[in-house]
Amino acid sequence: MSPATFAPGVHRVFVYGTLKRDLWNHKILRNGASKYVADVKTCRADFKMFLAEAGYPYLTMVELDGRIVHGELYEVNDQTLEMLDALEEISSGLYSREELECVTVDEAATPYDAYFYLAGPRIDVSNLSEIETYDKALHDERYVPKDKPRIEVDRW
Repeated sequence: MSPATFAPGVHRVFVYGTLKRDLWNHKILRNGASKYVADVKTCRADFKMFLAEAGYPYLTMVELDGRIVHGELYEVNDQTLEMLDALEEISSGLYSREELECVTVDEAATPYDAYFYLAGPRIDVSNLSEIETYDKALHDERYVPKDKPRIEVDRW
């Protein structure tokens, strides 16, 4: 398998939340410097996903009772990767950028290495609801964009 950065200035990124097609933050990936590769899933069932009060998902790694996560794979340039890091608030510890192995969901099951965003050390998920997947229905119902005024969001 090739690394997540597979050519100078080109990176693969696995997205599983608000960056997916038709969701709020996908606009970052529609900038012409990004290329959709495929629908993918993680190779290992090492993950749990939780829903933040503002309606976006946190992905955590676990040793027991984890799940495979489905998402989308993109190729992005350096500038877009920096924009993604800023959105995911890497510098504050909201998320960290890590690498994972994923495969396409088609019959070929083509393997890839990609970057993804993992819930960072500032996140306490103990009071959050676990979710199996993050889809458009959940997004439309719960997501509060960072650039919009925060409103009171009911806990699940």
